[in-house]
Amino acid sequence: MKSKERNGYRFILMALLKEKSLSLRELEEKSNILSDQFYTFGINLAYNIIPSRLHLDKDLHRRRDRKHEKDFDVESECENLIKKNMIILNKENKYELTEKGRKTAIESAEEIEKLADRIEKKLLSPSAAARNTVIVDFFLAVMKLLAGFLSGSVGLIADGADATVDTVSASLVWIGIKYKKEFLGTLIIIAMMFVTSISVGYESITKILQAITSEISPISMPYLVIIVEGIALISAAILYFYQRYVGKRNGSLALISQSIDSKNHIYVAVTIIIGAIFSIFGIHFVDALIGAFIAIRILIDGIGLLREVFSSIKGEEIDFSKYEIPFEKKWHLSRLETFRSWILYSIKEDDLKTRNELVTALERTFKPRYVPILSEFKFSLGEDFDFEGEFDNLIKPMLDEKLLIKEGDRFILTGEGKKRVDKVFSSMRYHQSK
Repeated sequence: MKSKERNGYRFILMALLKEKSLSLRELEEKSNILSDQFYTFGINLAYNIIPSRLHLDKDLHRRRDRKHEKDFDVESECENLIKKNMIILNKENKYELTEKGRKTAIESAEEIEKLADRIEKKLLSPSAAARNTVIVDFFLAVMKLLAGFLSGSVGLIADGADATVDTVSASLVWIGIKYKKEFLGTLIIIAMMFVTSISVGYESITKILQAITSEISPISMPYLVIIVEGIALISAAILYFYQRYVGKRNGSLALISQSIDSKNHIYVAVTIIIGAIFSIFGIHFVDALIGAFIAIRILIDGIGLLREVFSSIKGEEIDFSKYEIPFEKKWHLSRLETFRSWILYSIKEDDLKTRNELVTALERTFKPRYVPILSEFKFSLGEDFDFEGEFDNLIKPMLDEKLLIKEGDRFILTGEGKKRVDKVFSSMRYHQSK
């Protein structure tokens, strides 16, 4: 709370810098759009992801019984800024910046823009993602090799050598992306997937034959293997999500290929962990059976990517929509439910009834012209959503569930609809300006 209060004045100054002059009501609206977007979306996302909703319902009831505190008091903050000679109240009863306030506002805006630019360059660009992959692969290679040599585990040493090769191939992909040669990087990843498939398949078949013809040597220091591969598994899962997100966001087939490779490394790590666990109990061939299956999966993924490359060479457009990010369907579903919740809220609290009124309410909240921080980071839940064109699809499920009824051109909230609004928005305090 104290942090929000300290930075509240920056929010106000940045809003006035962009909009020139704003009333107290307009400033309050902007200050609440950010928190209300994320609060509503967060509740809907939690309901879609969490299997058991009991503790979430309890939390909502606790919020309902507790007075909700504001992010910061806009009116009080404006009064303080007037005292500091940073803003003034004009004849139209709107706030404007003074020269002193303008200077501070420009500094704040530049600071936020630099941060947004830094995040883009260091995390969210294809080159940054490829570079960060090299760093993670290098760390995993060093960790596996050290653990392997310290324990004398042949399996860990072999896995460390494989991670070293991954580091080299990731470096080549990074160079390819950096110098606009993504096609080369994609081919490298596909080649490495074929190598991994053959390697895992060979080791699995060899181990299965050993189990049939002779006794298999147990895994040395299985607990160390489990710990090291557990870290590798978590790292691969994070890379998979990260590479897939940045790859889809930027239309990079090289990063999509890397994400598939990272997913395969998750499978490999799981196989090694399962093998180590069964080894503790004297069973030494289970991982070989799983490994054979994984080798086939990796081979299929590699062939699929190779087809994408050939299609790209022919000039065909790549369909990135089929490469889903984990929880992407839940994300889109939660976004739609957020818009529907806001429709119910607007009808109940703002007495909006018609299609045009509700579309305007949605666009004002989820496609705001300018909101400090949201706009700098180029994020808004409704940024690429056509509220006018998709309105019928948004409203239909609520009519089917009897949350709304339609009388002429007006939408009326039912008793069930009111219950839904109270449940989701029990702690909210914002009413849209009409």
